Amino acid sequence: MKKILFLCLLIPSCLFSMDHKNESIIFYLDLNILKNENNIENFLDGVVKTVKDTEPGTKLYEYYISEDRKKVSLIEIYKTDADAIIHMQNFLNAPHSGPFLETFSIQSFKVLGNSSNELREILSDFTKDHRQLIYGFKRE
Repeated sequence: MKKILFLCLLIPSCLFSMDHKNESIIFYLDLNILKNENNIENFLDGVVKTVKDTEPGTKLYEYYISEDRKKVSLIEIYKTDADAIIHMQNFLNAPHSGPFLETFSIQSFKVLGNSSNELREILSDFTKDHRQLIYGFKRE
């Protein structure tokens, strides 16, 4: 009887904690525009199309430009750590990676979520700022 009571108490808490498991990885970048690009949207159109067409694990990929057109914020959300790794492998081998790094300098790059050692390694030339979720909720 004690075992059944213990299981009844344990199972709901396990199910509840699994319900709140978040495996997403978020990249938040603040970028400075290096080139005086009047057609930055044209350049980014190709980049965004490539990510959209080749990376099904990318949940969100959005660029925001400042009013003075000197800064861009980039928000990327991946379903899992593995999806973020795939994105970085693709980026490093993409024809647009060189022009991207010539167009933007990284002012800050934050990685939010539980980063694996493999993700930390592939990002080591870009950022060492990895932050784990400590508290919060998500609405569907």
